Amino acid sequence: MEHTEQEAAGPVQTIRARVKQLRGHRGWTAAELGKRVSRHGPRWDRSIVANFEAGRRRTVSVDELLALALVFDVAPVNLLVPVTDEQYRASAIRTVNANDVREWVRGTKPLPGTSTEAQRTFYAEVAMADIQRRGHIVPLGTAYDDTPQGGTSGEHREAP
Repeated sequence: MEHTEQEAAGPVQTIRARVKQLRGHRGWTAAELGKRVSRHGPRWDRSIVANFEAGRRRTVSVDELLALALVFDVAPVNLLVPVTDEQYRASAIRTVNANDVREWVRGTKPLPGTSTEAQRTFYAEVAMADIQRRGHIVPLGTAYDDTPQGGTSGEHREAP
């Protein structure tokens, strides 16, 4: 799926292409995919699948995206953003590398060109579980112990 910068795929086009690709890899009919999606909430059938894949249905809801990810056993980001290194339309006016968009969607880093202030917000709005799992951000209420007794080993202690 190669596009010029002006023709870079966006979210719905990418989901459409990935659905076609993954359904084909599994050898499922449109009716079978519709039944599988319907088991997860959104009511899909052969007609909806065919219209979506042909581009006659121009949207996909978040509920549908998540149901498709469950059905195909893939991370939602890998339906939403190309799994290749190509240009991607992240918004109506912004095209960036798909690798950068995947990092952004995963919450691991802001898009290139993001202002310093916006980066602060991006990194501040993170679930505590993600912060602890990544291990590179000290939770609020703690401070690094850089005293001679504590050394600079990176151990942290409760803030006074």
